[in-house]
Amino acid sequence: MLVGILLTDFAIAKKVELAFDSSLVIISGETGTGKTILMRALTAACGGDATNNLIRAGSNKAQIEVSFMLDGASKGVDVLKKLSLFEGEPIVILSRVIDKNRTKGIINGHPMPIKSLMELGSSLIDMHGQHEVQSLLNSSTHILSLDRFGGESLLSLKEKVIAEIAAYRRISKDLNDLIEQDKKYREERDFINFEVEELEKAGLQEEEEEGLIKEEKILSNVQELANLIGNSRTSISGEGNRSILDLTELVSANLTRASVIDPDLSSLSEQMESISVQLKEIDRDLARYDGAIIFDTDRLSFIEERLSLLSALKLKYKKTVPELINYLSELKERLQSFNSLEAKIMELSKQKEEFLSEIKIDVSELSLMRKETATRFQKEVLNELKDLAMENAGFKVSFKTVADENGIEIDGKMVKLFPDGIDLVEFLIAPNPGEGFKPLASIASGGELSRVTLAIKKVLAEVDEIPVLIFDEVDAGIGGKTGEKVAEKLREISKYRQVICITHLPQIASLPGEHFVVEKVVEDGETFLKTRKLEECERVNEVARMISGTNVTTTTISQAKELIGRWE
Repeated sequence: MLVGILLTDFAIAKKVELAFDSSLVIISGETGTGKTILMRALTAACGGDATNNLIRAGSNKAQIEVSFMLDGASKGVDVLKKLSLFEGEPIVILSRVIDKNRTKGIINGHPMPIKSLMELGSSLIDMHGQHEVQSLLNSSTHILSLDRFGGESLLSLKEKVIAEIAAYRRISKDLNDLIEQDKKYREERDFINFEVEELEKAGLQEEEEEGLIKEEKILSNVQELANLIGNSRTSISGEGNRSILDLTELVSANLTRASVIDPDLSSLSEQMESISVQLKEIDRDLARYDGAIIFDTDRLSFIEERLSLLSALKLKYKKTVPELINYLSELKERLQSFNSLEAKIMELSKQKEEFLSEIKIDVSELSLMRKETATRFQKEVLNELKDLAMENAGFKVSFKTVADENGIEIDGKMVKLFPDGIDLVEFLIAPNPGEGFKPLASIASGGELSRVTLAIKKVLAEVDEIPVLIFDEVDAGIGGKTGEKVAEKLREISKYRQVICITHLPQIASLPGEHFVVEKVVEDGETFLKTRKLEECERVNEVARMISGTNVTTTTISQAKELIGRWE
């Protein structure tokens, strides 16, 4: 709710202050008194144009302060939260300071960019009569209005669609990121696969190399080894009395006999006997070893090839065999992460398709509900336009989809997926017979535009999110019964929204609520804008003036009382 306006040195308003406490506010005044200045001030306070030619002559700067009560203005609270300016206070003040060189915006005492002022202002007030500030001239708001008119079932499905599309886009983004990551790692993965295959094929084993080197040395010198073993056996146990074993047995026999003579030699005799036994065991072991020696050329070739492979791998990877085994394990872990990436891609691809299937069903149903809602909406708006002396006007809700090869398939066509479905919605008007349907912004007459807006706002009265509506020029070119209809619709809207109407029509001025009059006065050669709230008796006189002009008579007084009384 708009609760106050304070103008300082703005145009001809040296200091003007208005305070509102009603859901229906009427502002009147004779032609040329400066009522439009109030609209320009509100526009500027809400982020609209504000040039230094609006500064009062003789002043250095102009200032506008507009105060709103936030009760029920959830959209305004959301904007304040977004701007980090909401502290739970019920009042918000939008200010605009205009000096010779620049202009600045202020919200609750905090300097803010003009675009923030505009964003907050558009969530709190909707001004009709000046094209640049009307919300309905922005076709992007039309689908929001239509959806709210559709009621809970449509809004519930819309929220479901929004959530599904948001999830679908998150999954699509994550999936695209993973696919890009997969592409990026594909060369690395292929290289790692090659290395894993190479190392796994090698069948590396701990301590294998040492064993192969030992075996290769033996097989490479098998003949020399056989000769050495043969010679050793001959020396130990060969025929003749010169073998080591024979000599040892001879020495042992001699010491045995000697120990009979001298028992002190017994230990030497025993040692010699032990040596003889050990030599026999050595001879047996050498015999077994000699019998096992085989000159296997195939085995030697295999070992040489195997050692060559190990040497090549060690040189290529600059690692020892144990290090290569560990490296293979690391490569397999890396491949596992790649496999996990592929599994995640498959999982997200499946989720994406599931969401897409559900979205196709839901957006189609939502579009159908919107079109059914549009039929009712069109009918109600046309009925309102008839009441407003625009019975020959045409109104329709236009639906479009946008072709997009990257969108979703609906009825065999690829269409763009918006955050809330597939529809582009726009309200179109044909003010006069024979004229084609055009966007609302194409209406040249401010009065016609205000009446079209009034008709739409009347239909949307219960569901509109913007809490304050201001109408200027809504009475242009009408009077009599049509004026009464306009007044009735304004009053009906004021049950749900605050309505502020700048008017020349007595039928509208007679509406119950607060009534302010705007006057232009000249004092000491200076022109000033003044406003004052009318008492009940003053209201009667003002309505009478609007009926007859400056010639107020008892008849017009009586007519004014009758107009005012009809609302009681």
